[in-house]
Amino acid sequence: MRYLTRLALASISLFMGIHSLHAQPINLGAATSFAVFTATGAFSNDGTTLITGDIGTNAGAFTGFPPGIVIGQIHVVDVISAQAAADVGIAYGQLSTIDCIDVLGTTLGGGQILTPSVYCLGGASTINGDLILDGECDPNAIFIFKIDGALATTSFSNVILLNSASLCNIYWQVNGAVELGVTSVFRGNIVAGGAISMLNGAPLFGRALTTAGAVDLH
Repeated sequence: MRYLTRLALASISLFMGIHSLHAQPINLGAATSFAVFTATGAFSNDGTTLITGDIGTNAGAFTGFPPGIVIGQIHVVDVISAQAAADVGIAYGQLSTIDCIDVLGTTLGGGQILTPSVYCLGGASTINGDLILDGECDPNAIFIFKIDGALATTSFSNVILLNSASLCNIYWQVNGAVELGVTSVFRGNIVAGGAISMLNGAPLFGRALTTAGAVDLH
């Protein structure tokens, strides 16, 4: 199935920055009900993929359901997919306007622990091993990852949530393609600008949405 700071003032500014994110979560609009969606691109599935949530495309071929199973609705070039396409574009734009707080290297994981922030990665990035997101006991904590390039997860990698971190408040803005590797486990909302591929036995807990690119599920 697939599924620091040297001055007190600086410290206050950082806290207020995170707090403002709590007050203004990313609005996915009509795309909220979708588990997997592309605004422009073919949507295909190979095998008995199980998806809970709506799926679809607003421009492109749609195949693979059945044998895929959807606990939700399928929308292909209809009024709902048109609004979802517009709203995914708006969400991507909203994420683009949020300033970076921390800069990370392009290899994530290996037992790395991150706390709520806006993280920027300057190129194509990889998750290898365990990436731990610690919500610090705040259920409203928001994590935003802005990746200026493609994102790939290696086999058996795992995005782990601790201390009230919520997958609903984790956003991955990817300026490129996304590939979830075989048996990797991913959590959060992908808002991408390229193709999305989920390989065999790679569960996604969250959403995979793209403004443009094919969706390929296994």
